[in-house]
Amino acid sequence: MPVMESQTPKIIVIGAGPVGLSLGLGLAQNGFRVQVVEAGSDPRTRTGPRPARSTALMPLSQETLARLGVWERVADKGAPLHKLRLIDDQADRWTNPVIEVFSAEEITSTPFGHNVVNADLVDALLERAAEWGEAALELLFDAPVTGWAPGQVTLGDGVVLEADLILDAAGRRSPVPELAGISLQDYRPDQIALVCQIEHSIDHEGISTEFHRREGPLTTVPMPATAVGQPQSAIVWVHRPGHAEELRTLDDAAFARALQSALRGVLGEITSLRARGGFEVGTQVAERFDGPQLALVGETAHVMPPIGAQGLNTSLADVAVMLSLLDHPSRLQDPDMLRSYSARRRGDVITRLTATHFLNQAIQSHRFGLDHARRGALKSLGWLRPMRHGLMRAGMRPFGVG
Repeated sequence: MPVMESQTPKIIVIGAGPVGLSLGLGLAQNGFRVQVVEAGSDPRTRTGPRPARSTALMPLSQETLARLGVWERVADKGAPLHKLRLIDDQADRWTNPVIEVFSAEEITSTPFGHNVVNADLVDALLERAAEWGEAALELLFDAPVTGWAPGQVTLGDGVVLEADLILDAAGRRSPVPELAGISLQDYRPDQIALVCQIEHSIDHEGISTEFHRREGPLTTVPMPATAVGQPQSAIVWVHRPGHAEELRTLDDAAFARALQSALRGVLGEITSLRARGGFEVGTQVAERFDGPQLALVGETAHVMPPIGAQGLNTSLADVAVMLSLLDHPSRLQDPDMLRSYSARRRGDVITRLTATHFLNQAIQSHRFGLDHARRGALKSLGWLRPMRHGLMRAGMRPFGVG
């Protein structure tokens, strides 16, 4: 790896999740000195069960990770998504759910995406980061950011770090936007997403199924089979907080029975259950994605509900745009660079956030007319091919990126 000279521009990235680590790797690759600071501990030293959350990484995300030398390290740990099955399953009003299946081969020769466990992706990113050496890419764990000013951050122990640019990828609880005077629109729809991984008796056949239920979506996402060939899937099951708490307190056997019933037999019998967890559902968007010597990236700038695999893919689109703008250290001298990043990303984010927020609200609505409209719209996608294929392409690739 190259020896970094002291005059090489320095960038601090806040957050060492998939987004922050991807930024750090890409910026080091583009010739910057990079420090990544993370409030939590080093994942490589943690013990206990690994988190269950996974992401269906779409083509742009795969391309971004491939340029970082990471995709080949996780591709064989993921499962391809060849089809998406949407089921409008409002059993309180309708006895016959509306079902529509979208196949990737309708618009492309590749799958919609590959589902990868987030923890496996972080492991691959850390492995790649270790190959750079600390002169180019330094990782600081147990280092919460408590203060910010243009070009510097203050850590929890009082240490002040300085840089030419700060990129905040710490997520929705970062203190930096408020310190920078950037307001956030934050909406919490009173939902909790329960996550887990299951083994089941019927092969998923590369199909991700999304049940649109009154309390929120129930999504199954394919995972690779076990070593003995048992099919596996990741689950995201959204509920009202009270119901989520009731399910959370069940033992694994009772939880599996409840989940198997909700899945209406699409995966057969649940034979094993593991890695149960959960998170609060919400949407959030910053009024702007840039400030003085500052950019907000990923879930610091925007948070999506768990619909259509838009969350991490939208965040990795931020990474792709930022790396294209900062393709050489000299680009830091461009006074319009940060404004260009904000302009290029915020429009796409608002479009996706509005669409997923509206769908989440429409799913929960008890209004008879809205129920009819939603079901009619899903049915119409079966024969309105141009609209159908346009929506499929938009879901797979952000606007104005690549």
